Amino acid sequence: MRVYIAIDFEDNIKSYFDKITSHIRNHCIEGSFTEKSNFHMTIRFIGEADELQIFKIKEVIDKAVLNIRSFELLVNNLGIFKRKKTNILWAGIEESIALSELHKKLSALLKEYKLPFYDKLFMPHITLGRRVAFQDDSTDLDNLIQFERINISVKAITLMASKEVNGKLNGIPLYRVNLKELC
Repeated sequence: MRVYIAIDFEDNIKSYFDKITSHIRNHCIEGSFTEKSNFHMTIRFIGEADELQIFKIKEVIDKAVLNIRSFELLVNNLGIFKRKKTNILWAGIEESIALSELHKKLSALLKEYKLPFYDKLFMPHITLGRRVAFQDDSTDLDNLIQFERINISVKAITLMASKEVNGKLNGIPLYRVNLKELC
C-alpha cells in the first residue's frame, strides 16, 4: 500500500481550504481540486510499503516525535508548480523550525531503519488542485483570490495510506501520534 507521513488537518482548517478552492474553481476552465476530507500536508512520502515496513514506520514516527511539542504553522501564500503535464496549485507554509526539525528526524530515522522513501527537496505546502488551468493567462493569484494568512495548530503526526474510494484517491489515517502540548 502507498503510505506517507503527514499533518492531517482539523475540520475547521479543511473547511478553510475548501472555501479557497471553491472560489478558485470560478476562475478555472479545468482542474482536479482536493476534496475537503483530503486536505493535509505531507512531511515525508514513503511510497509502497508492506506490513513489516508499516510497523517500522510507526516506530520511526514514535521516536521522531519524542521531544517535539505541538507547534504552529503559518499559511502565507498561494503558488503554482508548473509542470509539463499538469499545474499544481498549492498553499505555502512559512518557514518553521519545528517542522524542519521534525522532517530531519523522520528522514534520519527512516534511513536508520533502512526504509525506502522519496528523498526530494522538502517544500512544505498543501496541494489545492492538480491540472489547474485558469480562464485567462493570468496566474496572479493575489488578485484572483481573497487569501487570508492563517495559523494551523499541529497537534499530531499521522501515517496515511492512499486508497481508492469511489474512483478517487483518499488519504486514510493508519496511525496517529499526538505531540506534547505547549506549556
